[in-house]
Parts: sequence; C-alpha cells; structure tokens
Amino acid sequence: MPRELTRRSAPFQVLQGDLDFEIRDQGRTVRVALFGNLDRRGLAQVIRRAAPHLSRRGRRVELDGSRLKHLDFRAVPLLTAWNHQLREFGHELLLDRWSAYLKSILLVGALPLAGGLRRRGARRI
Repeated sequence: MPRELTRRSAPFQVLQGDLDFEIRDQGRTVRVALFGNLDRRGLAQVIRRAAPHLSRRGRRVELDGSRLKHLDFRAVPLLTAWNHQLREFGHELLLDRWSAYLKSILLVGALPLAGGLRRRGARRI
C-alpha cells in the first residue's frame, strides 16, 4: 500500500497537570477554587498550600470544581486519603459544583479502593 494511503492515527495529547488554584479563607470555610486539570502532583500542591489554613479544628474545606476541566483518576486515592485525614481533625471536605463528568472519574478512581463493584448477593472469594 502506498504511503499516502496509509491511515495515520489521530494525535494523542496527554493532559499534563496545568492546574491553577486559589485559596480563600472565609471564616469557618476554606474555599479552594480549582482551574484546569487536577492530577496527583497538583492535588499534593493544593493539600500543602491549604494546610496552614486548617490549624483550627472543625473547618469546612470546599473544593470548587466549576472551572475544573479534568481529574486524573490516579489522584483519587490521594483525595480520599486527604478526606480521611481531614475527618480525623474534625474537618469536612465538600466538593462544590463538580460536573457529572468529574464525579464519574471519582467513582471510577475509587473502585480499586472499594474492591470493585459486586452484584447484590455476590460473595467475595
């Protein structure tokens, strides 16, 4: 087959962590507005930068996902672990204005943590 007739694959672009975020301390609430693509490295940076705002117990941490384009499913275990750490200190993690697309990525990323989905009545081997 001539080279000109060979189909070329579509270009593939990996979404790099081009995350930007803004942290606002609003009384009892710490609001983190996320912009772009959230991956593990970006989430680790958010956690590090939000930590000084969480010195008192009983804070609400709101992650605003209204301008979040993509969530790397590999960041879900870190997000889940952060949620557990926040709960230990009496904090509450809330996901505000996350799209159905982002919520589905959370679900898929959490499947390995939950042991996968099983049918009702199925037994674990």
